[in-house]
Amino acid sequence: MAAIKLEKESIKSNCKMDDKYDLIIIGSGISGLTTALLWQKTHPHEKILIIEKEPYPGGYVTSFERDGFVFETTQLFPDVIDIMKYMEIDLPLKQYKNDFMRRFIVEGETVREYHLPAGAENLKKALQKEFPEDADKIAGLFDYSVDLFKQVRSLKANSNFADKLKIPFSAPKVVKNLNMTYSELLDMFKIDNPSLRELMETFTSFAGVPPGKASSILTTGAMLSSISRCFRPLGYFDGFPAAMASNFQKRGGELLLNTEIKEIVIEEGAATAVKIGNETVKAARIITTIDPMVAMHKLVGDENLPKKYLNKLDGIIMSSSSFNVSLGLDNRIDMSKLDMDYPYIVLSTELGTTDRLFDAFLKGENGFSEKCFHLGVICPSLTTGGKNTITIRAVPFAPADWLELRKEDPKKYKAEKDKWADFFIGVVEKYIIPDLRKHIEVIDTASPASYARYSGSPTGSLYDMASLVTQFGPKRLSMKTPIKNLYQPKFSHGIYGTMSGAVQVVDLLMDRKFNGGDSLFHPR
Repeated sequence: MAAIKLEKESIKSNCKMDDKYDLIIIGSGISGLTTALLWQKTHPHEKILIIEKEPYPGGYVTSFERDGFVFETTQLFPDVIDIMKYMEIDLPLKQYKNDFMRRFIVEGETVREYHLPAGAENLKKALQKEFPEDADKIAGLFDYSVDLFKQVRSLKANSNFADKLKIPFSAPKVVKNLNMTYSELLDMFKIDNPSLRELMETFTSFAGVPPGKASSILTTGAMLSSISRCFRPLGYFDGFPAAMASNFQKRGGELLLNTEIKEIVIEEGAATAVKIGNETVKAARIITTIDPMVAMHKLVGDENLPKKYLNKLDGIIMSSSSFNVSLGLDNRIDMSKLDMDYPYIVLSTELGTTDRLFDAFLKGENGFSEKCFHLGVICPSLTTGGKNTITIRAVPFAPADWLELRKEDPKKYKAEKDKWADFFIGVVEKYIIPDLRKHIEVIDTASPASYARYSGSPTGSLYDMASLVTQFGPKRLSMKTPIKNLYQPKFSHGIYGTMSGAVQVVDLLMDRKFNGGDSLFHPR
């Protein structure tokens, strides 16, 4: 069977390897590509080089082929249409105008199923209808959340002293929520009905973070940016970064694929170049979009970083990893009759599941069992029209000893992957797709070690820094590092968050002449 050619495979290196560039970007994920395209729009005559260790651009937003089946690594495409238009990226998308999520909650032998619609107002009304006794509480929570997100839009990124003085007046809800967890936000509106609370807490579990540790601001933003307008590419997800990389190259940008950086050269406290093999390539400024532990500890080196920064860096909790099971199914199963066409299908055990899984993750253990699981299930083939595929994602999944097993004992590593894959397939078969195993033709699994190998993250971190309230906003690592001319766009996770981070770092470099200092996209 001939392999399917994906769009990312059409992107090739075009690096001229000049002596010096105006901007070097480390990493060609969505953050790096967005930063490059925005910089090109505002600095059309400057020389930009993106360096990527993988043979394709896209980072975690990609697709891959196995035995004639194409699998996706990304669940949904959020509302980043304005940024795409600005970058002149035309990507055919299917918008989900009806249901945003199909939600299963397992409590012992009881299984409750909900259909949550797209759109904040639609979701509010649906929940009020489902929980009429809590209608006023739901209205209060949603109205407050929408207003909170509006106030976030008014904030200035990398705020100066004058900005900080204005915040209590222009964004009082942001001030109130800065140190508030999502659980505390739900408490504020007395959301104590366990079934309702389970549904609302779904929006923290996407990132594998429990509501008692997740930032209320970040969770609210993630919820509203996802449900307001949600899409999936009509083609495969790799077409998105491929289109971005193609535009970047057409406008004179240079891309160097399949290349690892050995060192960020520091001279008198400033980043001046990168080392690639025996080559030293100079740059006026450098932006790193990779795991900060790798960028700062390995490429910059502890000897070049101030003690205070190192302490903050070492205190950062990176997000959890994931266990993915990608299934290629035969054509005897009719996916259109299984009610699988959603951006998200979420299947989990009852209230407190993410707490238990996250506590285990912090200990380096996996808390998944028949009585404790949280899975995302997607069926992208209903959109692409390709051969039947299902992707099962288990989050949060700890690195545990996966990295050592992959390196030291491949046979045991494979056996462990097969064991967990069989377990997760069994859960989906029991609650969502009866007789699933009868239709499986291809199984491809990815453990935390797979993510670590692919991204270079030592822990296989899926969402960069964990979205904890203790490391959100001003408590996150600054985009402006202690090293002069070295920056790292760190705003939030996911496509929306990484593209917003790119907007902020470009605006920072341009002294607010691009986005007026705003946190979210409002180009001047």
